[in-house]
Amino acid sequence: MIKFLFKEITSSLFSVFIFLFLMFYAINIFIPGDFLTPLRIMITQEELDALRASLGADDPLYQQYFRWVVSVLSGEITPGGFRRSSSEAITSTIIPTLQVLIPSLLLAYSLSKLPALKTSIGRLHKDKIFSDITATLLISLFPPIVYFFVGDRVEGYYQELSTNLEFKKIPASLVELTSFQLDMFLFLFLLGLILLFISFIELATFSFVPKLKLSIGSALIVFLYLYLEQLYFLQIFFETKVAMKTIIVLSVFLLGEYILMNNVVVQNISREPHILTARAIGYSRRQIYTNHILRNSFGPIAYRLGMNIPYLIASLVIVESTTNWGGMGSLLYATITNQDSNAAMGILFLLALLATFFRIFISIAHKLLDPRLSNNV
Repeated sequence: MIKFLFKEITSSLFSVFIFLFLMFYAINIFIPGDFLTPLRIMITQEELDALRASLGADDPLYQQYFRWVVSVLSGEITPGGFRRSSSEAITSTIIPTLQVLIPSLLLAYSLSKLPALKTSIGRLHKDKIFSDITATLLISLFPPIVYFFVGDRVEGYYQELSTNLEFKKIPASLVELTSFQLDMFLFLFLLGLILLFISFIELATFSFVPKLKLSIGSALIVFLYLYLEQLYFLQIFFETKVAMKTIIVLSVFLLGEYILMNNVVVQNISREPHILTARAIGYSRRQIYTNHILRNSFGPIAYRLGMNIPYLIASLVIVESTTNWGGMGSLLYATITNQDSNAAMGILFLLALLATFFRIFISIAHKLLDPRLSNNV
């Protein structure tokens, strides 16, 4: 496992740095001038050359590249790799992105299993025309359309709760928690809510209690309620309003493709001889689906999820811009709109690292959970 992990990390990081290096060179070579070029009409050439030297703009590109990488990892964009720090700390957008991305993945993947869960074992191998049509319809829904349907409803629900609970927002000057603590508590709260929702869905579908998801979700909510003061707990709850809109839109955006993916994988596995053997022995539908189909389906699904990560990351730009959620997607959209190519490259760098992390995590989970590979670890 250590050898496998080392190989995955080194190959992924090498690919990321090579790609960004080529992109950095291409932008700085093929786009004439730099961010100081417009100053030629305001200052003399001697003053412009002195300014370039003071900012490191005349350094070799490889030095600018590595200085830019270090600045991005330290939390700030340095335009063009020069020695001038920006006030925009883009790493602070990583946590908001994870706050909506991870719950959306869990929710979309869990809901995508419903067509198979509601189908008898004897019919799993057949085409699911209705669910495939539904999935195609969900894929065709553009995020602003989904937001149009759910935005006002979520807003009204929170407004009603705010009135009933007589909620009053805490002034920023009186908040004793740091922004990092608030972000982490919000992430835990969102994760707990999604796990509880998934537990109720599985309870209604499978007719058994998903103990792990229900325990983790309940424990997270109870922990936050006991750890925080009631006013802070309500504050974090109402902070989830925009996050829930984003999670719903992103989940619908992913759900259609995940349904199609699950249908194809389950149909293929349900034709295998060991499923017929399990049915002949007398295993229940839940046992067959949980122990035989789900575990064996994780391999192809994990491979497809890994291939889908760039598409998932790109979708953040559309979804976060639609819901006004302050993550890396909306910030990337803003930098592109403002033609800030260097800041956009910095965000792409962090998004590439995020995609690499998810791909490695999926590969490790595949290695551990797939019974055909776990014995060869």
